[in-house]
Amino acid sequence: MGLCGDLLRVWCDKLLELQVTSVNDPALRGGILCPACAGIHGRCFDAIYPFLYLADADGDSRYLEAAKMLFDWAENTVSREDGSYVNDTNSDWKGTTVFSVIQLTEALTFHGHLLDSVTYERWKQRIARAADFLCTFKEFEVCNINYCITNSLALLLCSDLLGEARYASRGSELLRRAVGNISDSGILFGEGRPVSGYSRRGCRPVDIGYNLEESLPALIQYAYASGEEEWKEIGKRALKRQLLFLLDDGGIDNSFGTRNYKWTYWGSRTSDGCTLGYLLAADGEPDFAAGAYKNLKLLEACTHDGCLYGGLYTHEMGEYTCIHHTFSHAKVLAGILDRGLEELLEKQEQLNKEEAKQYRLPRMRLEKTVYIEETDTYLIPGGEYTATVTGYDWEYVNLKGGHAEGGTLTLLWHERAGLVICGGMSQYTMREANNMQLPRFGRHECVTPRLECTALDGKTVYSSLYDGRCEMIFSETGAGTVITVKGRLTDINHHILEDGGAYDAEYSFEAGGVRVRINVNQNARFILPLVSESTEKAVWDERGMTIEKRASRVHVNVENGVFRLPYKSQRIYNLVPGVEAIKAEIVPEQGIIAFCISF
Repeated sequence: MGLCGDLLRVWCDKLLELQVTSVNDPALRGGILCPACAGIHGRCFDAIYPFLYLADADGDSRYLEAAKMLFDWAENTVSREDGSYVNDTNSDWKGTTVFSVIQLTEALTFHGHLLDSVTYERWKQRIARAADFLCTFKEFEVCNINYCITNSLALLLCSDLLGEARYASRGSELLRRAVGNISDSGILFGEGRPVSGYSRRGCRPVDIGYNLEESLPALIQYAYASGEEEWKEIGKRALKRQLLFLLDDGGIDNSFGTRNYKWTYWGSRTSDGCTLGYLLAADGEPDFAAGAYKNLKLLEACTHDGCLYGGLYTHEMGEYTCIHHTFSHAKVLAGILDRGLEELLEKQEQLNKEEAKQYRLPRMRLEKTVYIEETDTYLIPGGEYTATVTGYDWEYVNLKGGHAEGGTLTLLWHERAGLVICGGMSQYTMREANNMQLPRFGRHECVTPRLECTALDGKTVYSSLYDGRCEMIFSETGAGTVITVKGRLTDINHHILEDGGAYDAEYSFEAGGVRVRINVNQNARFILPLVSESTEKAVWDERGMTIEKRASRVHVNVENGVFRLPYKSQRIYNLVPGVEAIKAEIVPEQGIIAFCISF
């Protein structure tokens, strides 16, 4: 057994343990309980496909019976007369029918021989009803782009299974519409409404988590299932561009995405994963196989007690895990194994053992700063580190306080220290209540670096994070990249602090670290959460601090301003993207804050 097979067995054993078998109520029996949400997710029957894979591969009848029970549970709860499946028993959203259909068609295509003829026909007819629904569901033409692409794949698979050419025809029509949302540079946009719209700054709706874990893998799977070279070429180009956001520890930089409220560092809370897409397209693209391997190793590292946890430190923080992560990603592992792609992962494992220095992905091989026009974002190389600064101003549907704006440093990652700075939600809100979880503990705070002050009413917070009108200026010096930001402190409703709200910040990215200099009014403060698990030792004084990482030290040296730790070494944390941090604050002296982060 290899990495993929071993991890799939760990996850599916836990899914079996959480399946309801002792209650005969049809609304409960067969469903899979979620530890974090204390309920049953409507999409838990996506585990049918990985269950059937293991029933076939291991000859284990427990998985076969579990798959049958899941199918029956879905029919009794989330199935609807029009052929659709709703997302949850308390949700009327039917778009997720695409994901149910994809996994059911793959289950029958690869492992249908395990089922008796009556059961096989029943499942096949249920897929046909769903395919009819998907053919006529017009919402896919205007909703988030991942649905348009995944429905293309779902209909192609249905056409192959059922012998209905009209499904494939509709799928091809939708895909051709969707690829129009891949920019000239290769960035897929459309995770927001309108899907082809522009923001005030000329940005497009982009979410890297969904691009890498849902949309582009489906596009590549469609391309290889159809055998159409045009789609392979388009898909590979987009995968290559999006690979710039995959970090060398397997994490995905979605610190600025439209839907980063679901960011888990390794991906997104309810999407399927990037590994199958990259492995399918890996021929002639060594970076693809390397990226898939690194991401899968991160999934393994974030697995505890049989479950995939939603972030680097979510388990350590004492949070329960949402089971959605596990059953969604289990489908991808089954898909890799059914296609014989695990040998690519085994080769990567062997290369890792043989090479003295770890293989660097494209992000860490950058020699010059890359500007992502679609999101007004800079990806900045620093030798041993990489950074992200964004002015992205696309506000997701009815979501205030989502990703950071304002020329914010939303990511700092070092090859020995790991994740040092990350930008989660500016204000944690459960934008998708069924797909997110409430924090269990106190000090669940924003982990994004920011300027901040509180109004005289003691309630209204003005922050650089909400400044969608800031000006960013990029320059190169002999020492490295410099990003200068000029803006106004703004509240969550985009009201500007009129008196004393102006700020300007200069980020200098040099070989040894990052220098920051800020001019701001005396009542503001700079909040600097530094990612650090609770086992790491930290020492500090009035001029800064040092954090002892496993393979490096992170130093913060304050050159101007008053440095303080409001909670000392006790950590704050945030479920987006599942990290804990030491919260530092720097108060300006004579209107100036200056500090350096070095390694």
